[in-house]
Amino acid sequence: MRCSVLCSDQKGIKYFEGRKISQATIRWNNIVSSGKEYIAGAEAMTIQFNYWRGGELVNIKYRDAKKNFKMYKDAELIFFNIDSAKGAKDIIITEGEFDCLSLIEAGYKGVLSVPNGAKSIDFIENCIDDIAGAEKIILAVDQDEPGYKLRNELARRIGIERCYKVDFGECKDANEYLIKYGAEKLREVIDSCEPFPIEGVFTTADLRDELDQLYFKGLPGGELIDIPEFDKLLKWQTGRVYTVGHGKSEFIDFILTRLNILRGWKPGYFSPENWPIELHISKIVEKITGKRCNATDMPRNVFEEAVAYMEKNFYFIFPEEDFTVDSILSRASGLVERKGINVLVIDPYNRLEHKIPTGVSETHYISSFFDKIGNFAKRKNVMVILVAHPTKMKKENGKYEVPNLYDISGSANFYNKTDFGLTVYRDMVEEVIKVYIQKVKFKHLGEIGYCTWKYNINNGRFAVYDGYNVAWDNISYFKRNDKPVKEELINFYEPTHEEPPF
Repeated sequence: MRCSVLCSDQKGIKYFEGRKISQATIRWNNIVSSGKEYIAGAEAMTIQFNYWRGGELVNIKYRDAKKNFKMYKDAELIFFNIDSAKGAKDIIITEGEFDCLSLIEAGYKGVLSVPNGAKSIDFIENCIDDIAGAEKIILAVDQDEPGYKLRNELARRIGIERCYKVDFGECKDANEYLIKYGAEKLREVIDSCEPFPIEGVFTTADLRDELDQLYFKGLPGGELIDIPEFDKLLKWQTGRVYTVGHGKSEFIDFILTRLNILRGWKPGYFSPENWPIELHISKIVEKITGKRCNATDMPRNVFEEAVAYMEKNFYFIFPEEDFTVDSILSRASGLVERKGINVLVIDPYNRLEHKIPTGVSETHYISSFFDKIGNFAKRKNVMVILVAHPTKMKKENGKYEVPNLYDISGSANFYNKTDFGLTVYRDMVEEVIKVYIQKVKFKHLGEIGYCTWKYNINNGRFAVYDGYNVAWDNISYFKRNDKPVKEELINFYEPTHEEPPF
């Protein structure tokens, strides 16, 4: 049942009326604007948006006249008006409660709002089942850069094939459109929503927002790991395929740990060579905390913090039987939808179950394989990292040569069809690790070259080595001087008394 508390403050009622929201809509959605609340360091009159699920009040958002917001810290985050999605075939998702109310005012039923604007949609895991039955989802978010990012991330998580987008013209959002043109015109613009592009078919109309961004801001750059010597060689971007032709899985874990801490990227691993999974997890825990994962070197509370953090940030795929690429991509799609992963690691290629059809050459099969993972990367906006080992290391004058992507068994397509190619090479003579960037398809995202590292045996991290000095990084990625690491970044180094062995 709905709460009987109504908006009784006359100033609040007039404010809603000024935004073309009627008292009937206020009553139906249990909006309260009659109480004071301590918000943004001061007591103020607030509007109270109640978040209901199944007749139970699960959260409240308070908003003051200065557009400050607050919600209950430990309460569950869900869509505003989530109960309206029950049984609905068509759903509209907006960026704010006023936009949601505007569309209800215009006569729509299944209308939701994200709870925290364009900041994050991690909450969607709590709501994915509520909207699973919808056949059409209209994304009526704000028409600005954060709104476009929100729209694209919602489509990626919900499934782009059932999503539609709205053009509010010169207006920023649904409420502004309602105020300027009225409910009837708002219905017209919602009803004229357009589907996301059909897979493989595009026009300039489909890409207008992206073209505007390109015109005003240039090509989108990739993400960095904040280690300058390596950042100048390679940037990381979702929607791309990176092939690692040889080397340590630990280097990939090192890169992804930094991308997770710094950029919020969540990886999903299919890595049967890192078995058992708890061993793989312990290696990542070491990289996060800067300490060896054992009761002697790592305090229990540090271990518990790292394990709890990994539960919401790192995911592992290991089917009981089916190791085909289709099986792995299917499970990865589920992780995109429910957990929001940004990276899929396939480590290595030769541990997949390859069912090459009769009459199809291995070269043709590998070409089709890259098409499949490349399409997955683009459609789900996920970075795919593929590890593929070379056939045999070549040796000359007692030293192994640096392998390249053409040395991988099966086909030159490991070089030809990947977006980026790199090799992690262990130089046994110089006792260093050299990471060679061997293919860069998009020049604004990297260049050919290499970077030299030393391996930190204390925690599995890598430190840049200039031939003379190395600064060992043993500080927790979580905190430095009791502040979140994301505020100060993580490129801090603390020397150890002994240099770890290679």
